[in-house]
Amino acid sequence: MIMKKKFFRIAMTIAMLVVAQGAMAQPDLVKVTFSGTAPNIKDFAQSYARNEEADDFFIQFANEVKAGSHKFVNTETVCDIPNGFASYDLESGEDGSLERIEMCYWNCANKKEKIVGINRLNLQGESIDESYVIFYRYNNAKREMRRINPPFSKEIDPVDWTKPGRTSKERIEYARSVGNEDANGWAPIYTLPRVGKNINVRIADGEQLPLAERQNYIYEWNGNGFTLKKID
Repeated sequence: MIMKKKFFRIAMTIAMLVVAQGAMAQPDLVKVTFSGTAPNIKDFAQSYARNEEADDFFIQFANEVKAGSHKFVNTETVCDIPNGFASYDLESGEDGSLERIEMCYWNCANKKEKIVGINRLNLQGESIDESYVIFYRYNNAKREMRRINPPFSKEIDPVDWTKPGRTSKERIEYARSVGNEDANGWAPIYTLPRVGKNINVRIADGEQLPLAERQNYIYEWNGNGFTLKKID
């Protein structure tokens, strides 16, 4: 049993490295193909998957989304065209580990563009969760989407998770100087919206800060990007 668990953890580590490498090689420009006056979430997924830089997991996601919402053993696909959202879950371990892709889009206030988000997640049953989100700006006149920096008013730093008055001074000082060896535990984990427009965000490792000492946030849609907003 010990050898089996050890082999499983090695396999999961390799799988995470493969996903991370794929996440780093993303196209800067994607031509979007669709019929009608505007693309839907299937069109965005299929167009992205046709790019030579798309990895096998994203291609699998796009193929499953094309077939619509459904469940199979260890997988679940959501294709919600009215809400502009799609996701694909692959259960990958006996400890409840999950690989997920989420994709959705927002209609910009100028009514000429959309923001498209793609979120790659590794949700680890016995380890620290990971999330890698990228964004594109879609122009309907050109029928293309270009990679953009995350359209956030502010990126979340480790110290932002602390709550003055509730978090101890020692923990706040530690958060200000988090080193590379602990950075993953303080990283943000994103959840793209299926309903509504805001992005939920949480700390990767909840054990870093008790709930009572932790500041929670959402990224609130503002018509052209997202404003970091405190909640609770």
